[in-house]
Amino acid sequence: MTDPLLLVKNLHLGFLDDQDQLLPVLEGVDLKIEPGEAVALTGASGCGKSLLARALCGLLPASAQIRGSIFWRGRLLALNNDQSWQQLRGGAMALILQEPATSLNPVIRVGRQIAESWALHHPGRQSQAVVESLKLLEEVHLTPAHEISRKYPHQLSGGMRQRVLLAAALACEPDLLIADEPTTALDPTVQRDILALVQEIRRKRGMALLFISHDPSLVELLTERSYIMDKGQLQDGVFASDLSPNNHLGEQQNSKSQPLEPVLQARGLVVEHRNKRWGGLAGTDASGFRAVDKVDLELFPGCSVGLAGESGCGKTSLARALVGQIPIDSGALLVAGADLRNSTGEVLRKVRSSGQLVFQDPVASLNPRQRVFQMLGEASRHRQLGIEALLAEVGLGPEVIDRFAHQLSGGQNQRIALARALTVDPKILIADEITSALDPVATQRIMSLLANIMEQRNLAVLHISHDLDLLHRWCGQIMVMSQGVILEVYPGLGRAIARHPYTLQLLAAGPNALRADQLRWQGGNKTASTAKQFTGEGCPWAPFCNEVISSCYKVLPPLVEVKDGHLSRCPVVESDGPSTFIDTL
Repeated sequence: MTDPLLLVKNLHLGFLDDQDQLLPVLEGVDLKIEPGEAVALTGASGCGKSLLARALCGLLPASAQIRGSIFWRGRLLALNNDQSWQQLRGGAMALILQEPATSLNPVIRVGRQIAESWALHHPGRQSQAVVESLKLLEEVHLTPAHEISRKYPHQLSGGMRQRVLLAAALACEPDLLIADEPTTALDPTVQRDILALVQEIRRKRGMALLFISHDPSLVELLTERSYIMDKGQLQDGVFASDLSPNNHLGEQQNSKSQPLEPVLQARGLVVEHRNKRWGGLAGTDASGFRAVDKVDLELFPGCSVGLAGESGCGKTSLARALVGQIPIDSGALLVAGADLRNSTGEVLRKVRSSGQLVFQDPVASLNPRQRVFQMLGEASRHRQLGIEALLAEVGLGPEVIDRFAHQLSGGQNQRIALARALTVDPKILIADEITSALDPVATQRIMSLLANIMEQRNLAVLHISHDLDLLHRWCGQIMVMSQGVILEVYPGLGRAIARHPYTLQLLAAGPNALRADQLRWQGGNKTASTAKQFTGEGCPWAPFCNEVISSCYKVLPPLVEVKDGHLSRCPVVESDGPSTFIDTL
């Protein structure tokens, strides 16, 4: 019998605390991957998945205490000898991390970074590195390759950066690709394209794959078998389709009758990003683009509204405009009865404190030098506030009071960020992708917590998410945005029936829909997300729509009611009788 490609036996990993006591992370891990095999590793956030991936590549911090056995093609590797890993790292096994922006050098063009990776593993052939880097960009469907190669990471979208990182990993021609949460921060359509690309390249090259994810619904798409990590130990897993569905969700919210007076009203809201250097709009040297285009929105106390759309469509720009963090170019915005645009001084300060924004990455939004009691104390200022009572409200105990952000899990940090937002007793809470990096269990807990706080405090909540299925379960109304324009508004809480082609495309890219139609997703999208910015004429989804008619390119359809509480901009979507739109040239 041939040896496995990778074999791990009885691996233990931990760190020493201040009293030199070993704090275990991995305990007795056994893992096997055969050549060309695709294996999944799932588990809750903070269970040790990423540490195991780093251990397999010999990239552990110096403070790590490790023992056990790791075999590569039958050869025992020296765990504490970095030289034994240098020959394997990159060429034999390659690691793709969760956030490509932190893995790529921000001051070097992406083509050069790929070329350097190729040249490092092909000594004596440096002259071919540039040509090979262009071939790799084409292999990951980034075209035109010569133009993409000259861009810096910040000039690319999240999905394009992930493709660049994949190209750099493929430059080493690895036998095993370790993908650690490569699609966590991506919207459904880009996530689908990245997964399809990984599947296509893996099969073409005959690579083995270790796919790490906290979302069990994704792993069945790529892998033949799976492991589940729990409390530092591995056990054979089952796929999401084999698990009983979780129906115990929070349909109780928004059940009361909607009050007559909204706490926030936005009418015709416009936000434009300008290029400061040239005095125009950001995005081009002279004109830039409109991030939010004439959006109408109402938020009511004790009710939640969901906002969905692809990355870069303007969701966060709208959120920041609603709380006064970025200027509004035109339109009206009333918060708690006051005009935010025309308020100044103490009135403006009170109006702005009425709305609080909780960000996607809690660690990035928390001060790394402050302990929890300092963060909450600074936010509350002169208010009479019991920090322990506030922590209890967000489901945390007093033991976290003296900890720093890096000493807490992702879910705990998100609760701290939520507690900090609640210190000023807001009337409006905007949650911007607060569950995108959390596992399903932590997501359920955070959403249940948010629903309880919303009911107890009578908060109005705007929940922004890539996950339409999540919004359908937790929000009373769903708004779908594309390139700054609201294309559809419809009821949620199990009553959701989306009809706009763009919304249907987002739903079809979700993991559940992809699992139900394996053939449809494996073809993937052969081009990167390079759609031109919407110019304000016509529907932004028209160039990609299967239902398009000629008028869609010339004028933006109005947002009209097609059923009770259901509004759409699509002239093809009809409720009763033929469309009233006239398709003329």
